[in-house]
Amino acid sequence: MSQIIGRVLTKGFSGARVDTIARKAKVNKQLIYYYFDSKVGLYEAVLGELMTRSDERMWAGDPHPSMSVAVKAHIDRLLDQGGAEWLRFWLWEALQTTSHGRDIDRARVWTRWVTVFEHAHKTGEINKAFDPKMLALALNSIIATPYMTPLITKLITEMDPNSDAFKKKQARLVQNLVKALAP
Repeated sequence: MSQIIGRVLTKGFSGARVDTIARKAKVNKQLIYYYFDSKVGLYEAVLGELMTRSDERMWAGDPHPSMSVAVKAHIDRLLDQGGAEWLRFWLWEALQTTSHGRDIDRARVWTRWVTVFEHAHKTGEINKAFDPKMLALALNSIIATPYMTPLITKLITEMDPNSDAFKKKQARLVQNLVKALAP
């Protein structure tokens, strides 16, 4: 499954060819169709597996962390174990013009992320002037975008987003933003 996931991650739905996936995974193409029915079924299985892994990594600790703890965990967990590939996959998916098959329940993962910001809003961890959902989106973008667009990141910062120096600077920026959001 990891070879299949890797191929779909690097090529997206349109670029991933079932015959190439079968060859790389050293399985018969018909076997993939037997288990997954179609390319859409394979895609949904891969996406479901990725969402489960992401959800488990994101919420491995405290189920109701403070916003600062959740944001730090988001950075740490999103970028370990091939997280940059996962982020580029999101970009591939966003470029697709149509939905592929039934919706995978990805909203569940993002609802948990938004809940952290809503809780921080209610408890006064962040200024009431900030909309929790927009803040969740903005901070996720600040965290994810450099890895989705590594060339632009390097052109702007003159740093490779996968370097330790960049990751430290990014983490410091995010920590300072979280502090600045307090009332």
